[in-house]
Amino acid sequence: MFGFFKSKKPVERQLTHASQLKTGDMLTLIDSFAYPSWLKGQTLKVTDVQTYQYQHSAEYEFVLESESGQVVFLQIEREDGEEFANFSIKIQRDDVDAIFTLDEFARIFDEETLTHITTATTPEAFERFLASSYKQSEAPYVCYFHNKDYRQLSLPRYQDESGEPCEVISLASDDENHSLNIEIWEGGETEVSLTLSRPISDIVDLFPGHAS
Repeated sequence: MFGFFKSKKPVERQLTHASQLKTGDMLTLIDSFAYPSWLKGQTLKVTDVQTYQYQHSAEYEFVLESESGQVVFLQIEREDGEEFANFSIKIQRDDVDAIFTLDEFARIFDEETLTHITTATTPEAFERFLASSYKQSEAPYVCYFHNKDYRQLSLPRYQDESGEPCEVISLASDDENHSLNIEIWEGGETEVSLTLSRPISDIVDLFPGHAS
């Protein structure tokens, strides 16, 4: 008999894990010196969710924006029963030259064997995202990029024309807390990212937005 008085208000989404984030949601990071000042303790908004499709799996990337408008990319990695939050920032050609020198960086593409590269300088803007050296542990591989969230959808067939092909070269520091990622797109456009790997527990709060 009391059903008539029950609220018709829809139940608010509950977020219990960062992997549930959707566009419009927000997260807060721990206030730690492991992060640059524009990230530590900050609340970031999810502006997009993208998909990298591999032959037998897929990874989902959250595009995050800080209150100051800076962009960082988040992928959640699971390995040996542990979870990590991998935060990446893109750097430009001049940054690559300053950090590694272009000649040193070119060895990654020129050498037939797996490459080891050393950081020449550590600009203050990138110091939390940089290691002193990196080594390549696997050969370049191809994936397909989809500017779409496929977590609740069936992935297209691998090599389907709906995805944008991309060759990936990855190098990691000895402790695997930092990595250097190179994406080579059709036409030769190259994007370089620096990645900082942190425990998933560094994400201390999750806030549902008006996610679709």
